[in-house]
Amino acid sequence: MPNFSELGIEPAHRVALMALSFILLGLVLELVRRDLLKERYALLWLATSVAGLIVGIFPGLIVKFALLVQFQMLTALFVVGFMFTLAIVLGFSVIISRLTERNRILAQELALLSTRLDEVDHGQASA
Repeated sequence: MPNFSELGIEPAHRVALMALSFILLGLVLELVRRDLLKERYALLWLATSVAGLIVGIFPGLIVKFALLVQFQMLTALFVVGFMFTLAIVLGFSVIISRLTERNRILAQELALLSTRLDEVDHGQASA
């Protein structure tokens, strides 16, 4: 079994990563509880905090990843963090795209309803 401190994963780093992951987990759950963050959007953040916990508990996963792709430890950590960031950004881009389309449709429906209401109002005013 490799000595993780020689590979750049100090116990203090693991504890800090797990602590930050627990803080993120608690923050996300509290935001959902207060209804400031919807459950479906919280899933990406929960996955991020769980991934941080897994890496903190099993640092060998990062070591194996670094050896597999033949990166240095810091580069492997950066790549994994960057991939999670990309996943979060991509997830929110999909959500924003859906909401943009939904807003466009709602604006068109509102314009049609407003036009019909104006026609009804003018029809009653003429009668």
